[in-house]
Amino acid sequence: MNTRNIIAALVLGLGGSFNAGAYVLDGSSWPEGKTTFHIDINLKGAATSPSGISWNDAFRESAEKWNAQSNFVFTVDTTDPSHPCAGVGSYPQDGFRNGANFHPKVCNQVDGTEDDYGSKTLAVTVSYVYTSKPEEKVEADIFFNDAESWDIYGGAARSQFDFKRVALHELGHVLGLGHEESNPAIMQPTVGDTYTLQADDIAGAQSLYGGSGGPTDPPIRMSIEEPFNGDVKAGISNFRGWVVSMNPLVSLTLYRDGILFDTLDHNGKRVDVGNKYPDYPGSENSGFSFTTNFGILSAGQHEYRLVARDNQGNTLEKTVTFDVQRFDDAWVGDDSLISLDNAAVSIAGSREIRIDGMSHNGKEYRVILNWKKATQGFDVKEITKTQ
Repeated sequence: MNTRNIIAALVLGLGGSFNAGAYVLDGSSWPEGKTTFHIDINLKGAATSPSGISWNDAFRESAEKWNAQSNFVFTVDTTDPSHPCAGVGSYPQDGFRNGANFHPKVCNQVDGTEDDYGSKTLAVTVSYVYTSKPEEKVEADIFFNDAESWDIYGGAARSQFDFKRVALHELGHVLGLGHEESNPAIMQPTVGDTYTLQADDIAGAQSLYGGSGGPTDPPIRMSIEEPFNGDVKAGISNFRGWVVSMNPLVSLTLYRDGILFDTLDHNGKRVDVGNKYPDYPGSENSGFSFTTNFGILSAGQHEYRLVARDNQGNTLEKTVTFDVQRFDDAWVGDDSLISLDNAAVSIAGSREIRIDGMSHNGKEYRVILNWKKATQGFDVKEITKTQ
């Protein structure tokens, strides 16, 4: 007799920490690479969260996040809902259809019981297989603990639990992912500040169902914000920008004028990048920056080339060329050696200031400052020694 069995009853709780590791599979998956959830989610009669967002819409958005990162297809149908307890007690059986809802108990269709969530449990996914094919899922139901306080939001965790990130986690179980206790992941067994799919999550989904062919989401995005192409640099300033990647980066290497210069860290806080690219793991901490004395470079044109590589072999390069204007001496430690006492200042154009006769460490220079929109200030355009 071909009977059904529970392959996984996976729970999400509170707390958590990260080490190094890899995604975890639960041993079963959907043979056709797709499944449908039939939902009408409400929390004690309310179809929307305290922030006014529909529970159904948030669940659908979470499903679409997984769709975008692998060849698996979640479909969410709200026209003919299935209760996750279908087949248990007074809930009629509905033919192995997936359901999800808030509920005070967790239903078990194998033995027909309703069980308590257990201490500090936010949600439970129960997946079913036939005993003759334990590697193939036939149904999955998601239970959200209605005794907890819920809302829908992004960012750091609050006193109310974010339904969307919990749904994202539980849908990972539906795909066939287990709990990841080592790498940063939405599949961590405890809820925290992570609210988007991480590289480990994506790698796990793609190992089961193949990669996403979405042309709008390249594996790596990167920007060098300073200096920019055609920029003029003088003295001490910054090299800065950001990089995001679907998969873990193995290197971010900077070359100056074709010669290896440095390997950059890329975990600076960038809320703006996180808001623009929320689907890229860790995008809110994607910045890189270092201070450099451009005055040590020779006057004239130079080039920076930045190369990012991920653990899947993807590579992205960005190159900027810029012009260096400099004094003969790259560093002057005594401020008294810099003087404008005998200088003449004039307007050289509608947005330029010309300084003739500036004294710099005993030598005389002409300096032209130009308004630069990127910095919203006057920066050096030209430095010429006159004596």
